[in-house]
Amino acid sequence: MFRFENNYFLFALLLIPLLTAGYIYLQYKRKKQLEAYGDLPLLDKLMPNCSQGMRHLRFSILMLALACFIFAAANPQVGSSMEKGTRKGVDVMICFDISNSMLAKDISPNRLEASKMAMSRFIDKLQGDRVGLVVFAGKAFVQLPITTDYAAAKMFINYVAPELINEQGTDIAAAIDLAAASMLPEAGVADPNNLANLTSKVILVVSDGEDHFTEAVDMAKEAAQLGITIHTIGIGSTRGEPIPTKGGTGFKTDNEGNTVMTRLNEAMLRDIAAAGNGVYVHAANAMMGFDEILKKINSMDKVDVAEVTFARYDSKFQYPLLLGLILLFLEGFLFTVKPRWKKWLANWQQKMKGPAIFLLAMMLALPAAHAQTRDELSAIRRGNDDFKTAEKLQKEAVELQKKGGEINQRNAAEKMKKAAEGYQNAEINYRKAMEKTKSYDKANYNLGTALYRQGKYGDAEESFRFVSQQESSDKELRAKAFHNLGNSLLQQQKYKESIDAYKNALKLDPKNMNTKYNLEYARKKMIAQQQQQQQNQQNQQNQDQNQQNQNQQGGGQNDQQQNKDQNKDKGQDKNQDQNKDQNQNQDQNQNGDQNKDQQKQQQQQSAADKQRQQENKRQLDALQQNERQIQQKVQQQQQQQGTKHPQEKDW
Repeated sequence: MFRFENNYFLFALLLIPLLTAGYIYLQYKRKKQLEAYGDLPLLDKLMPNCSQGMRHLRFSILMLALACFIFAAANPQVGSSMEKGTRKGVDVMICFDISNSMLAKDISPNRLEASKMAMSRFIDKLQGDRVGLVVFAGKAFVQLPITTDYAAAKMFINYVAPELINEQGTDIAAAIDLAAASMLPEAGVADPNNLANLTSKVILVVSDGEDHFTEAVDMAKEAAQLGITIHTIGIGSTRGEPIPTKGGTGFKTDNEGNTVMTRLNEAMLRDIAAAGNGVYVHAANAMMGFDEILKKINSMDKVDVAEVTFARYDSKFQYPLLLGLILLFLEGFLFTVKPRWKKWLANWQQKMKGPAIFLLAMMLALPAAHAQTRDELSAIRRGNDDFKTAEKLQKEAVELQKKGGEINQRNAAEKMKKAAEGYQNAEINYRKAMEKTKSYDKANYNLGTALYRQGKYGDAEESFRFVSQQESSDKELRAKAFHNLGNSLLQQQKYKESIDAYKNALKLDPKNMNTKYNLEYARKKMIAQQQQQQQNQQNQQNQDQNQQNQNQQGGGQNDQQQNKDQNKDKGQDKNQDQNKDQNQNQDQNQNGDQNKDQQKQQQQQSAADKQRQQENKRQLDALQQNERQIQQKVQQQQQQQGTKHPQEKDW
């Protein structure tokens, strides 16, 4: 979407044809003056360096510069985004009595002006609510339809006067009917099935209550059945007050010459509020009652009352302004004489005609020969842009997560989602950069970084391994590839392979402290993994040994039971029973000896295991000590260089 913010400046473009006409007239007059001096062909020979074309060129450049400045003043804008949002609030329609009785001065300066000032303050305190205005006297009409433009609402209220309605009186029923119709769909015809959507609607009647019609209470009941709440504010005093005339010199009188007195009819306004499920408030000089009505409105359930669309525009005046300055600068360096470079260019073209043709042919063939390379570079640039954007979003998401809170967490999740999409787009562009050139090392390296950020460590490992094995690649790039290869392997818990990758990275870049730290970290992880494996093996051996002992003891008990059953069945004598008992005692002694031997073996194995654990602990303490020394070196370098490095850097 394109527009000019200050489009009235575009009328200044009419100056260009006027100036052009003046320039043509001056050139015609100059030609006549030259003809008066002599023959024009002769004058051209007398002034060989004078150039009419350069004069026209300077004027054309000057007019273009003027046009650019006019466009810059108009401020061209381009729509960058469209945003939609829903707004919650209450629809408030104010029914304002503007009959002549509202000119009574029992409230300073009078009832009408005091009510107008109070309503303006009331509108300023609304929070997302819509407001409308119906004025009434002997009849009613909509002064302002329902809107969210509070400034317009206050402007219409300020212009309210009794002269707007010629027919005098106070027809509150007509005002309520018209207000309800303007708030309901289809000109006030309500669909019974949609009454649930017509909640959070309020009619506020501001009047002195001198109603000359009796249908106001019945109309309030009908509006209440449609879900509309009606509040009333009584203006004036109940004792009576004369009505000033327009000139302010006297008071209104009836046909018999008696002064007309206006009194607040509180009973009528109370009945209307009760029928409309609202409240009645009496307005006085100190309190006009709008604050109490505002509290009632704010306590209501606010629903989505409208969908608001915002358009955001970006100013682009810098471009025409810069172009105008360049043209103006160029015009200042041009003169009305023939340029010398034309003659020099003609001589050079004559000498270089043959080489120029050959060079032109080569230049035409060069784009076709290198179209593939340009496409690849374009793809990798797009991938880099997507990757940088994703990195920025991920960083912002991490900061929001640190702050805490439900809104911050929700925004962080949204940014994380967009970052993931950015990494995916970067991966697609990097793969496009390698469609024809599979060995493109930079594209492979960047592809590995995008895959690593997405958690695809196996695919990232392949990309980094390919770059690290390219002997023709840059030494620094290979060192980074080995480093990130170690990170990818470390994420897959391939500690031994990651250690080899970090060592290869240090061979190419021995001073890289991040690689040194990651190397020690991988060694620490590998030792912890080995200890865990040894512990698991020892636990498995102990379980197998315990199972074997249980099986042996169970076998001895089964033999004893079988011997007892055989003695009972065969009826052997006591000697045989004694022999059996002796054999059983011998078996038990043998089983006890075996258990003692097994316990000795277990104790010897436990001592060996303790010795190995102590040895592993000493190695782990040595690695931790080495790690602390490396961290101290890193901190010293950071203090000297003024930079910070993360503990685990990916590239």
